[in-house]
Amino acid sequence: MKSKFLFFILIILISASALGQDEKKLSNNEKLFGLSLLWKEVSYNFAFFHQAPDLNWDSCYMATIPKVLETSNDWDYYLELQKFMSLLQDGHTRIFTPVHLRNKYFGTTNNQFTTKLIEDKVIITRVLDVSLSNKGLKQGMEITAINEMNPFAYAEKYVAPYVYASTPQDRQLQIFNLFLLSGNTTEPISIEIESFEGKRRTHKISREPWIMEEEMLSGKPLEFKILANNIGYLKINNFVASENIRTNFDSIYEKILLTNGLIIDVRENVGGATDISLYILKHFTNKPFKTGKWRSPKNIAAHRSWGSKIEWFESDEFEVLPFDNKVIYTKPMVLLTDESTFSCAEDFCVGFLTIHRGKIVGAKTAGSSGNPIIFKLPGDGIALVCSKQDFFPDGREYVGFGITPDIEIKPTIKDIIQNRDPVLEIAVKEILK
Repeated sequence: MKSKFLFFILIILISASALGQDEKKLSNNEKLFGLSLLWKEVSYNFAFFHQAPDLNWDSCYMATIPKVLETSNDWDYYLELQKFMSLLQDGHTRIFTPVHLRNKYFGTTNNQFTTKLIEDKVIITRVLDVSLSNKGLKQGMEITAINEMNPFAYAEKYVAPYVYASTPQDRQLQIFNLFLLSGNTTEPISIEIESFEGKRRTHKISREPWIMEEEMLSGKPLEFKILANNIGYLKINNFVASENIRTNFDSIYEKILLTNGLIIDVRENVGGATDISLYILKHFTNKPFKTGKWRSPKNIAAHRSWGSKIEWFESDEFEVLPFDNKVIYTKPMVLLTDESTFSCAEDFCVGFLTIHRGKIVGAKTAGSSGNPIIFKLPGDGIALVCSKQDFFPDGREYVGFGITPDIEIKPTIKDIIQNRDPVLEIAVKEILK
């Protein structure tokens, strides 16, 4: 059974915990070796060159050689590697800069407040720090400047070149939600906020050390509550194959069976293990169903000597059998998605559509799935190269596109101000039809 993106994040965390935390000074030989290793692994194993037909990977490699050799420290070196890999524009192909460098140079403000691009404005979506609330920051307010720059100009210069995304919607999310205000933990960032009355005020915000993969794995993978009209609401934060996730779901499932309808929310779900997503899906159908197809590039040296171009190993869908010893939930269902629905969470959406158990409501998913090859880089960095392309069972592509919901709706600025979730509200109406 294939394991998805977060499995590799677990490996990264285990590897990082065993590494030294002293900042190193890489030699030019090490810098060149790291770049060349990326070029080689991508050349042989990357599954999505067909989605970047105008990209000349060899030329990009040649152009990056002098850039990495000119870097004066390890952080700048890794920034150049990030730019190099971001040219592939794939969400599962990326660099994880060494943890000790990120702790210093890549802090975040996301634990204090969050942002998102809504109606072509950079909007504060949540204020989590009480001290910032006391200073007047409120959800729904607009950020009008960052370090005295237009926020879009700032994002284009300091954020966009380092983003790995398979689709425009995922790219936008990463730029304006995840990484917009990231940077040096010793240097506060300045933001200008426009109040609801039209007054502007500047705030200096300190960044905190942030290791993204740790945050992805924190918190409960499953959360459940009962809404009005006895509608169940299951929030799946990830599909990580932890020791207790099946047991936890089984406990929740006993409550789900008593509901009149069920809403499953996979927004902000960044993936996990496919066998966990299939285990959950099997509780909602009494019929066999097909998983998605996939393919991966393969290299046969003799074929290349005969002039063969890229070849593929292709795997057809396989059949998932229903439970024969469990009560199956047959009440109405709705699935919630948005651009933060990523990797295995998108595979879950494919399965949900395949078993025909209800509508998807929300926004188009991230459009990034697959299995990356993982390898170490000089200076304790980690690289991932996506080696596998996933499809719907009928062969349709969703990686590089996203999965479009049956009912497409996004929160407005007014919704953020009023703390409303219009996606959930529409889902409830669908259940009650």
